[in-house]
Amino acid sequence: MKKLFLFPIVFFIAVVCFNFAFQTGAQNADDADLVSPHIVISQFQVAGGVHDDEFIELHNTSSQSVDLNGYRLVYRSSSGTNDVLFAQWTTSTVIPPGGYYLIVSSNYDGSVPGDYTYNLSTCACALSGSSGGLAVRQGGNNTGVVIDSVGWGGATNIFVEAATTGAPPANAGQARKSDGCQDTDNNQADFSTLNPAAPRNSASAPVICSGGGGTQIRASGAASPSTVAPGGTTFLPVTFFPATTPPSTDIAVSGDLTNIGGPGQQQFFDDGTNGDTTAGDNVFSYLATIPADLPGGQVSVPAVASDAQSRTANVSINLTIDAPLPGEDPLLLGNPSNATPDPANENNYLMVKPQYTLSYNRSRATANWVAWRLDSSWIGSAPRQDDFRPDPTLPAGWYQVTGTDYSGSGYDRGHMVPSADRTRSVADNSATFLMTNIVPQLSANNQGPWNDFEMYLRTVAQSGNEIYIVSGVLGNAGTIAQGRVVVPQYTWKVALVLPNGNNDLARVNKQTRTIAILVPNQPPVNQSAPWRNFRKTVDQIEALTGYDFFSAVPKNTQEIIERRMDTQ
Repeated sequence: MKKLFLFPIVFFIAVVCFNFAFQTGAQNADDADLVSPHIVISQFQVAGGVHDDEFIELHNTSSQSVDLNGYRLVYRSSSGTNDVLFAQWTTSTVIPPGGYYLIVSSNYDGSVPGDYTYNLSTCACALSGSSGGLAVRQGGNNTGVVIDSVGWGGATNIFVEAATTGAPPANAGQARKSDGCQDTDNNQADFSTLNPAAPRNSASAPVICSGGGGTQIRASGAASPSTVAPGGTTFLPVTFFPATTPPSTDIAVSGDLTNIGGPGQQQFFDDGTNGDTTAGDNVFSYLATIPADLPGGQVSVPAVASDAQSRTANVSINLTIDAPLPGEDPLLLGNPSNATPDPANENNYLMVKPQYTLSYNRSRATANWVAWRLDSSWIGSAPRQDDFRPDPTLPAGWYQVTGTDYSGSGYDRGHMVPSADRTRSVADNSATFLMTNIVPQLSANNQGPWNDFEMYLRTVAQSGNEIYIVSGVLGNAGTIAQGRVVVPQYTWKVALVLPNGNNDLARVNKQTRTIAILVPNQPPVNQSAPWRNFRKTVDQIEALTGYDFFSAVPKNTQEIIERRMDTQ
């Protein structure tokens, strides 16, 4: 069942190219016309003791409130090519006109309180004191629209504008001139050293900047939610930033919804109807319903913003349809616990994603099990995203485990579907960092035999095979995250190996190889022990868990392959 995924690859490349070369309405604009539309990085400090005063200050330069929902703050090293996530906003967080917003490290000891704190011990995201780059994005790591960026020192990454600003000395900040208002997209000209640094937060006096959008129009869009199941709805807002020379009039936005089963030309609204929240705020919206039969994967909704002055700006709104990819069904061989997508079935709740399928247990705040299919087509060159985050597709009212809930617990944020099993695209890899795919795992387990087995299975997959894998938890060794998350006593994994081909279910026979392991998740665990020391039969895992693996396989074949201990 090995497949080619040419369209997603081409689409991903196109999206990246678009976002790094943000399109506007003028073809030959001066740098002064490429200013950020509203949110800028207005001050930052990278060194002070052991990152004790590390902070980033944002400023809303406009005369309208800006909601950070859907935005993120990312960092790149001096010559880095991949984003490191510092902060992201998944709920409404409004910066009023002229307002400031302060993002601080967990070691910050400044006198001005932060509005948002990132944890240095879990995000591995300390700023370099000599050179680097920061950006505010609307959308995902590496792919979202860059709203503003700043580079310092000798940085050469994509976030560098016309020229970098200097690296601030210890306890000093680099501050945007004119109270955070100067923005010519030349960091060297726009920033100066402020010693000592003087950060501002949401309680600071606002400063609304004069000036406007120059000769160009700009637009950006991000779906909410950006991951939606077939049959669900998603809000598609496009924010329009008008020009001032001459002023924009008769503004309009139109979207092409064919990729989500809609019309090729759909008007977006700024009149308080069709999902639009506030009339006349230059946010043009449409509430789209996803067809029940739409296959899973990444899709885009192209849109065009325009004004009566014949200026246009192109927007691409990216969506993930939370359903299996065409021909990709991790549960082809059976649903181990008969999980269902009914929220009333809260401890065996079926969640289907393009990358994997899982049974979620609300009382444990982890998956019971996660299932996926692995072959060489899933393994590519996408970098590890490390964007641990809540899963927004859990039913309303359920607690969403956060990326910091495991902090100080003594346990790793252990993947069920390994990050390295999903490297075909950034979106695929990012999906493995949803906290519904994470369980509290002892380091000696996670970084020892568990990791050893993961690497072995990838070797098997890259040798002309496809593997149906189910991984899960067993037992209760206590809780973390203030009692919200149950720590398992064991983690287990079962796998069925087939040569690449089609009609997988029909090809399972009495000689088909199955592998099962059961690894203790409490000490003592020998981190250096090979995975083969933990082998079990599939029957033994079934007896411990109560699950029925490979139930779609004919009974006589199933009995033989499940009672046979792997010896390879």
